[in-house]
This record gives sequence, structure tokens and C-alpha cells, in this order.
Amino acid sequence: MNISLLDMNQQDEPLYKKPIKVEKKLVHVPVLSEGTVYQLDGFLSYVDTEHNENHHNTSDLSNIGVVITHPHPMLGGNYNNNVVLGISSFLTNHLHIPTLCFNFRGVGGSQGKGSWRGSYEREDVLAAVSYLLDHAPIGHRPTRIIIVGYSYGAVIGSSVADSHQSIIGYTSVSYPFGPLTLMLLGPLLELGKSNKPKLFIQGDRDNFTGTSKYKSRTADFPHPTEVRLFENVDHFYGGREKLLAKEISKWICTTFTNLPKES
Repeated sequence: MNISLLDMNQQDEPLYKKPIKVEKKLVHVPVLSEGTVYQLDGFLSYVDTEHNENHHNTSDLSNIGVVITHPHPMLGGNYNNNVVLGISSFLTNHLHIPTLCFNFRGVGGSQGKGSWRGSYEREDVLAAVSYLLDHAPIGHRPTRIIIVGYSYGAVIGSSVADSHQSIIGYTSVSYPFGPLTLMLLGPLLELGKSNKPKLFIQGDRDNFTGTSKYKSRTADFPHPTEVRLFENVDHFYGGREKLLAKEISKWICTTFTNLPKES
């Protein structure tokens, strides 16, 4: 397992495309659960085909999309979050790949009610994956999906890695390895131990998971697993969203494409 300690003020600059106009749409993601179809609030971002430098380049990022999952609803989590939207904006602007953020059921305008142990939320993530695959605008539909989960969203997002053949890997940002998470969502931790590529990111001043526990827990995940630890960063990444998103982008480029890591 590759563990890296990073100073967020001193990162290498990977090769990114210049930011251009991004199309943004509010969408409704349907999820079928126990015989009822619920509509989830979604936020889809993509680059118009005319301006997308990946459009005809099958060796790079042209068929990759990202679904991003938000923090715990009972703690005020939703997709209108600095980390969630910061990652979405950076990935679409700089890598020109479509991203879909959404609210779990019962959050914001999303219909239905959430679950204590994540069963409904897992269905929501898989519905978002299917939506991005099947309903993104023509010319922007990916065939490979990466899940990026933040906090509680990391627990839920990672747990579906092996539940859909189009999911090729995941990133977990500040996965909460504390006792409450393990008590309520412990089985999901095991489901996240996929053999697909994985990236874990956390700050060394995280408010919920100490550094030693973070290292020991992530060491239990099978290869390939990469682990990043940012210096002087807490759970909320205030003012550090862009640098966090850069690290995720570097991992995507080096893991799933032939793009160089650095300029």
C-alpha cells in the first residue's frame, strides 16, 4: 500500500487542460426501491462536446464519469457542500469529464426517507451511476464510473464498488472510521474492500478519525490502494478544496489513463 504525506501548500502541478465553459443542469435521478420510484435531486456538470478535448481521444478520459456522494444527512450533509461541489467543479473544468452530485433520499428536495444502516443510500448511489450512464446528454455519456465519496458519503460510495460492472474504482475523502460509523455501518466497511483501484485521503487534523487509526484501517484494504495524508488539514477542507481536487485528479490521470502525472 502506498501512503503519502502531503503538504497542501507544496504540491506538484499535474498536466490539466485549461478551464472552459461547463454546462450545469439540475436533474432528477429516479431510484426504484421496494416497488416505489423516488426522485432524487441531482446536479450534473459536463463540458459541451464542441469544447471537450477528450471527446475523440479514447485512450484518455473520454469515457469516464464521476458520481460524488455527500456527508451525513443527519449532520446537515447534502450535495451543496464545499468539498462535494469543489471536487465536481475541478474535475469537470480541468479533466473535462461529467460529474453527478445528488442528494440522498429525504435530503433537500429528494423524495423518500433515509435509512440508519445505509441500505437505501446504497440504492441511491447505484441509481445515480445508472443515470449518468444512461441519461447524461448524448456525447457526454460515460461507460466507466468512478465514485468519489466524502465523509459519510465515502462509506456509502465505497460499499457499492463491486455492485455495478461499470464502476472502475473509488476515492474516499475523510472516511469516518470512528466507533459510531462502525456500529451503524460496519458491514459496509467490508463491502468497500474491493480489488478495484482505491484512493483514501484525509487530513492529519481530522475531527473524527485519528491518524493512527486512519493508517491501520486503510492498511486492511486490498491492493491496489493508495493513501494520502494532508498536513495541517481537518475534516472540512475549508479553503483547501481545489488542492484536494487536484490530488484526486492526479490519481485519476495516473490510474485510469495514459496522461502524465506532472507537467
